[in-house]
Parts: sequence; C-alpha cells; structure tokens
Amino acid sequence: MKKRIIGIIGILITFITATFIVSTIILNSDKILNSFSIINVDNKGYVFSLNFEKVKAASYYEVVIYNENNQQVFVNEYEDTNINLDLNMLQYDSEYRIVIYAYDKENNSKSVNNPYTFTYTEPTFSLESDLILNDEEDYELIIDGDLSSKDYKILILDNDYVIFEDELKDNTYTIDKKYYQNMMQKLDIEIRDENISISKISLFNKMSPVSDIKITNPENGSILDYNDVILTYEGGDNATSYMVEIYEGKRLIKSTSVRKNRAVVSSSFFEKSKKYKIVVKALYNDYEEYTKTSQVEFEMNEKDTLKPAYINRHWKNVKKGTTITLNNPNDIGNIYYTIDGSDPTVEGKKYIDPIVINKNTLIKAVVMEPNMNNSFVTEYNVSIGEKDLYKVYLSPSNQIKNIGVASTGYTNERVEMNDLTNYIEKRLQGHNIKLYRNSPYSGLNQWVADSRYLGVDLHLAIHSNASINHNVFGIETWIDEESSPSYSLANLFQNALLDIYYTEEEGSNRGVKYAFGAFGEVNQLYVPFGVLLEIAHHDHEKDAAWIMQNKELIANTIADTILKYFGLI
Repeated sequence: MKKRIIGIIGILITFITATFIVSTIILNSDKILNSFSIINVDNKGYVFSLNFEKVKAASYYEVVIYNENNQQVFVNEYEDTNINLDLNMLQYDSEYRIVIYAYDKENNSKSVNNPYTFTYTEPTFSLESDLILNDEEDYELIIDGDLSSKDYKILILDNDYVIFEDELKDNTYTIDKKYYQNMMQKLDIEIRDENISISKISLFNKMSPVSDIKITNPENGSILDYNDVILTYEGGDNATSYMVEIYEGKRLIKSTSVRKNRAVVSSSFFEKSKKYKIVVKALYNDYEEYTKTSQVEFEMNEKDTLKPAYINRHWKNVKKGTTITLNNPNDIGNIYYTIDGSDPTVEGKKYIDPIVINKNTLIKAVVMEPNMNNSFVTEYNVSIGEKDLYKVYLSPSNQIKNIGVASTGYTNERVEMNDLTNYIEKRLQGHNIKLYRNSPYSGLNQWVADSRYLGVDLHLAIHSNASINHNVFGIETWIDEESSPSYSLANLFQNALLDIYYTEEEGSNRGVKYAFGAFGEVNQLYVPFGVLLEIAHHDHEKDAAWIMQNKELIANTIADTILKYFGLI
C-alpha cells in the first residue's frame, strides 16, 4: 500500500512539473523565436512574391539571397511576411537560394526551415555588355539565354516612355544610334514576355552611368581619435572600381583601390594634430570623364584613445549569483561603470570588485585616464536565464599551400590546424554544445553561409600565421571591429593563449586586431559573432615547434575559454 501511495505521489509530481513546464513555454511563446517555414514563392520575371509564416517573437525579418557561389547578392529587412522582391540582378541559368532570418529584440536570429532554391531560366542581358553608348556608332547588345521558347520582345524606353519595340529572336541585338546620337541620353532597355519584365539594363550616352557618391563617415570637419579611419560611402552604382586618395594639404600621400561602400585607412598614414583630406572616386572601366567623386576633410586628435573594457563571460543566459568581471585591456587608466542605464563617463563608479548578477542588469563601462581620450562606452545587457544548447562552428584553415618549418614537423596550415581542431572538438564534447565544423574542401562563402543559416552562437576560425621575411612571431586574434559583440571573447582567447605561450618577449602579444570587413569569417554582415585566431607563426621555427609540441594544450586552452565564456564550466 505504501509503495502504491509513493508511486501515485511520484506520478502527481511528474504531472505537476510537466504542466508547469508547458505553461511556462506557452506564457513565454511570444518571447521565443519559433521555427517557421516559407509557405509560397511565385515569380513573374524577376519580381518574386514571397509568403512565409509569422514568428511571434520576431521584431523584423531579413531576406538574404545567395548565388551558386554562396555570395550574397540581395539583402533587405522587412516587417511583413508577404513581400515582393525586385531581383533584377538575376542572371540566366544561375542558381540562387532564398533564406529568411527572423530577429528578436535582442538581435537573436533563427533561420527558416526550408530555404527556397531556384534556377533563373529567363534570358538576361549579359554582364559583358558595356553601359556606355558611342555617339557615332550603333550599339550591339549581348543577351544570354534561350530565346526560342517564347515570343520575347525588346523595348527601348526613355523615362518610362516606349520609343521603340521589336521582336527578340537573336542573342545579339543592334540599337540604332538615331535613338541617342548628339544627345545626353539615358536609355532603358527591357526584355519582356508579353507584359512581364524579364530583364532590364540602362545605357548612357554623353553622361555617366555611375550614380553620385557620398562619404558618410567620417563627417566633414570632424576631429578623429588617432586610429585607423573607417571610411564608408554610398552611391557610385554601376562603378567597376573605387579609388581612395589621401592628402595632407595638397600633397598626395596614398592612392589605392578599395571595395564598394567601405574601406579602412591605416593610422600609419596619419600624424596627431594634423589635417587631412580623403577623396573617394567611383570609376566605370577606363572612362575617366565619367568618374564621380566625394571628399571629406578632418583633423587627427592629439591624444591617444583608450581601448574599451571587456567582461569575463557571455552576457546572455546568466545564472543568478554569477559574478561579472570588468577588465581593462590598457596598461593605464581606470574602469568606471553604471548599472542603472546612466552615462558612466558622468555618473560612473570606479570599478574595484566583480558585479554580482541577481536580476537583468544593464552594465555600461568606460576606461578613463587624464590626458587621454576615453574609450567608447561598452554596454552589456546581462540577462538571467538558462540556454538548452549552445551552437559552435569550428572553422580550421583550408590553406594547403601555407607551408611551415619542416624541421619542426609542421607540414601545412590545413593539415595542422585541422589536427589541432580535432583536439578542440574532443574537449568540447560532453558539454552543452552542438558542434559544427567546416569542410576543408569547400571555401569561405560556403562556411559563412552555413554558419549563419545554422544560427550559431560562435563562429571560430582557427589559423596559424606567417610573415614576409619569416622573422615575426607571436599570437594575434581578429574580430570585425572594436564594437563587435565578440570583443570580450577575443580578448579572453588572446590572454589565455599568451598564458601558455613559450615566451613573454616583446612582440609575442600581437593583440586583438580589427578586420573592418576584410575577413569574411568575422564580418558582422555575414557572421554575427565571429572570432579568428592566428595561433603563432608556422614559418617561424620556435613558433612552429611550440604548435607541434603543444597541440593538445593549445586546443584545450581554446576549448576551456569557450566553456568558461558561456558559463558551462
């Protein structure tokens, strides 16, 4: 009888516990990013209608389209779940993949269950087509694709007014110069299937195909902290190349080609308390007369700027009673902080003891020192909670041609970093972590796309380094920017590896560095939380020997840093 009563009580406790868990899930369902699916995709030419399930906790959705090389060709944000996409960049016989990401208020994301893959089979204007018309000659268009399956038409438009229409039967089409000769003229050319636009291109006579360009950062007339200058600009559409020129007064210091929208100008080109000018040029092929430019003038500050403070663990899903440690990466200065949302540069309390977390807490911190510029204010919105599973994507190098010092046993970077990653993987197993790993036979675009689709908490790239003269040694860690979410973890990695490094000689600590968009595996546009480790130099004998003799120690140090950061040990 007694056993029966105990059994009944056990069943009741199990029932009550299950009911509580289910009730909690239901009550918090509007705060959790649920799984969701694409319901329907339809298209008329290059205009796609997309319908997908609503996610209650989502603040917005991001639609990303990847080409067959896993490069992003389209990115945009939406609040609605029924949207139309104008995808006039599609090319004939190319494969594309539509992926949707739901984002909550804390910028957590979840990817759609069923990405939509398709091949665009309609004819398109060739990428080889020159956008410049020659005033003295007829223009020959090149068209890719099969024109025999439908009755396609080609239209010439001037400001949406159709000035000529013809049947399209061949993959080359000649436009008579009478439509633009002796005129400053922009012509829009369209391929249509009945009334549906299939492909579109704009051609230009006596005017630039490149749109106006504008520098958005830095601001004109600003005084900048002495550091690398993050240069951003917008416009310059249709440009085939971009140039940046740096001037001190009228003297040209540097001229170099850069990628669209963003560039980083090294602080080595500048001196404190001096004035500079940066000119950005958007060019179309060799047509110098059609170049569009923008310029900005600024002055370098006379003071150095302090690096920001970082914390000892991830700020989300923290257990009650956890202590948060603030760390100063500078040799000088003090940390000041607040936990009430106020400005630490004004209201901050000098940091002495760790902060005990018993409720959701917004920590703001700044490093300050007389005669130096304050660090920027870091914010950590520490939240109480538990996470069922962390996702980590391990991405060892695939660089097989990077040869190490043979006498140490180091073969090449791909082999040795994959071997080291085996130890990392082994150490992380058995903990609350779901591990993913790249394939050494694929490439960067695939790794980044996979990592983002999987919604990982950490994307960790594992490399060894090299120098031109094979005389550089030491450890360095890369993230995208000083303000990147992975800033704290990058500093923890750097310090942990230095603690087991074989020397404290000057130059061994190469520091936490910022790629400013140059490295895909830490670029926040593609990887929300990425770190790239450069574990010593494989072309330096002592460094290479240290790697080969200490792989398991290095790997365990990396793995333990991850586990401590996420509060798993």
